[in-house]
Amino acid sequence: MSSAPTVSSRSESSASEYQYNYTYVAPLAMAQGVPANQRPTLEWWGQVITQVLHIASNRLHWVQEQEQRKHGGAAPALSLHVDLSHVGVGTLDLGHLQALPAPSTLAGKLFGELHEFGEAAELAGKTALLARKAFNQELGSVFDVLKLVLEAITTKPTGRPGSMQDYFNLFTTLPLPAAASSYEEDTTFAWMRVAGFNPLVLRRAHTLEDTLGLQDAALGAVLGEGDTVQRALDEGRLYLADYKALARVVNGNAPVSPKYCFAPRALFGLPAGSGLRQLRPLGIRCGQDASSYPLFTPADGEAWLQAKTTVNVADVNYHEMISHLGHTHLLVEPFVVATHRNLPDDHPVSLLLRPHFEGTLYINNAAQAKLIAPGGDVDMLMAGTIQASRTVSVESLLDTQDFDFNQGMLPNALKQRDVNDPALDYPYREDARLVWGAIENWVRAYVGLYYTSDTAVAQDTALQAWSAEVVAQEGGRVKGFGEDGIAGKLTTVDYLIQALTMLIFTGSAQHAAVNFAQAGVMTFVPLAPAAAYRAAPPNRADAALNPGLDQYPPLDMAAEQLSFLSLLGGVHHTKLGDYPFLWFKNLRVHGHLKDFQADLERIGATIQERNMTRRFPYPYFIPSAIPQSINI
Repeated sequence: MSSAPTVSSRSESSASEYQYNYTYVAPLAMAQGVPANQRPTLEWWGQVITQVLHIASNRLHWVQEQEQRKHGGAAPALSLHVDLSHVGVGTLDLGHLQALPAPSTLAGKLFGELHEFGEAAELAGKTALLARKAFNQELGSVFDVLKLVLEAITTKPTGRPGSMQDYFNLFTTLPLPAAASSYEEDTTFAWMRVAGFNPLVLRRAHTLEDTLGLQDAALGAVLGEGDTVQRALDEGRLYLADYKALARVVNGNAPVSPKYCFAPRALFGLPAGSGLRQLRPLGIRCGQDASSYPLFTPADGEAWLQAKTTVNVADVNYHEMISHLGHTHLLVEPFVVATHRNLPDDHPVSLLLRPHFEGTLYINNAAQAKLIAPGGDVDMLMAGTIQASRTVSVESLLDTQDFDFNQGMLPNALKQRDVNDPALDYPYREDARLVWGAIENWVRAYVGLYYTSDTAVAQDTALQAWSAEVVAQEGGRVKGFGEDGIAGKLTTVDYLIQALTMLIFTGSAQHAAVNFAQAGVMTFVPLAPAAAYRAAPPNRADAALNPGLDQYPPLDMAAEQLSFLSLLGGVHHTKLGDYPFLWFKNLRVHGHLKDFQADLERIGATIQERNMTRRFPYPYFIPSAIPQSINI
């Protein structure tokens, strides 16, 4: 085939339904609204409601345990009921929650009989009713539903923690992250940089300035006697996590207390030797200015613990505003709009992409209206003011020195950070490569059915209109999209393959890695404090006089973080590679799709095997747990 694919001249979804808005998260391009066919399915709402009830159950069990502690274990068991009569659902008995059918089964039974679920039948029916009301837009956004249920539980965690145990106690029925028991250990701290919720900041150190002024003795105490800074630098064994993107964040104070954000620099190293090795932390400056922020090392006791907390706070804020919101949600949205506006529904590129866009406009619209609005969860939890947090997200997509569409492609991103040394134990890198490769092979095979030459790409007028609009100032405003860094240039089969791979990987696997780690790691505040409640330690003496516990959030914010991130990281809707039945009418596609699905199964088995020998499992690239799209 040497000419462009033949497609119908109009899309079933009129372009008039998809308009750009540049004020929601100014000046980025978002959809003006959410067309009816982009709203969540009943099954999705069933999953959301079920997860919300699990979160409520965790809170109710916490209330029970608090009463038992207050009465020396003699207090009678309290009710596990949530009264939602005010929204026409009645009282839900969460004591039967474990017997509730799977959300997919529940969704299928929403209008049928539920008696088969025994004692859980009444709860199943009310859960189904709640999901149906949400689906019918009677309860507001997904965030409103969480608030609705939790506000029905009147007893809430409040005040400052008396000890770190208070954070552990918040987990009653929800799973405690595997790394929680070792949250203070240096090995866990280093592991978070390569297999945590934000393994995307680490880069290789190249200059003496990158080494933060670390002395040989301090390095040798960690990496081995006789090792030196210069030797480790020359051998490429030093790595830096630099949070300079947060340097201009204005400290927040919502809801009531002054909060602190940091822009630290943390140095890590690999011991000399051969074979696979794990990073070890060497030094931290709690800010960018060396004259204002001393270098702390593992020998500094309490000051070192508090310095690590500044890095963890920075990592949460960088993760949520850049790695998660900016580089997945907001990056993909303009492509959703441009695709519906320019590509007919039966265009091969539209057919390939649309399943990877399911739910994205809805969740992004809810996020900009509720989540990152003044007084929303981001304002309450994160360290900066809401204006500062939003600015960080925007700048992460506008500052092309650090990131743009092409630089964000996994091979380019790893190369740019210079983290491809096989000696570095880096689970994110290793697992991500497998999934990227499988998606790329699938896209290459699919595209090859329709575009057998560069001429076919260049002559596809719909595809050219799509590409041009993606980067246009009056269109998607995407930076760095196009061959050779030229905005909107799309003339080769190879670039089309790379661009589509990037879009699918970002909307599925990359989002999964940063999203589901919210429930897997970030629910436990000592591992991932969203804000600090005391400034960084200016010296060792100050740290010794001020307990590290004071840095951490009050219990109401810790409970909010647990609930909120359990929701965002607890809904797995759809599965990578599972397209709707007979979605592709071209029968030649099916063999390639089966190959893709088989590749994903093999990758899942490989990652499961790897996880058996890792410090902690890194499950976020297991394909069976990767949704097709950004839908939560």
